[in-house]
Amino acid sequence: MKASKLILIATMLMPISANAGFNAFINGQKLHDKSTAYKSGDIDNAELYDAGAYVYYVMGVVDATIGSGLFCPQNITSDQAANVVSKYLNEHPELWSSSADSLVKAALMKEWPCPK
Repeated sequence: MKASKLILIATMLMPISANAGFNAFINGQKLHDKSTAYKSGDIDNAELYDAGAYVYYVMGVVDATIGSGLFCPQNITSDQAANVVSKYLNEHPELWSSSADSLVKAALMKEWPCPK
């Protein structure tokens, strides 16, 4: 009896799907907005925060996926990666509803593909 109750409770706590109800914290539109702040020359404090958040977001995706075989940059800087992603976002507004991390990865894969 006790085991069946534990199984029932565990089953109730399990999500129906691994991605059920999952929404990324940042989508392409939000990332593009932060990219615009990064690319502007004259920024106020709010834009400075967005610009920093943009660069650190891109750096986080790079750090989390470097060595995964998705892209193969050689000695890039955070500024180079941020500029590549910014260019990609501007060229693909139709993708802004996608998750920001997938767009960062796509931009980096396009710019620095791994040799086959």
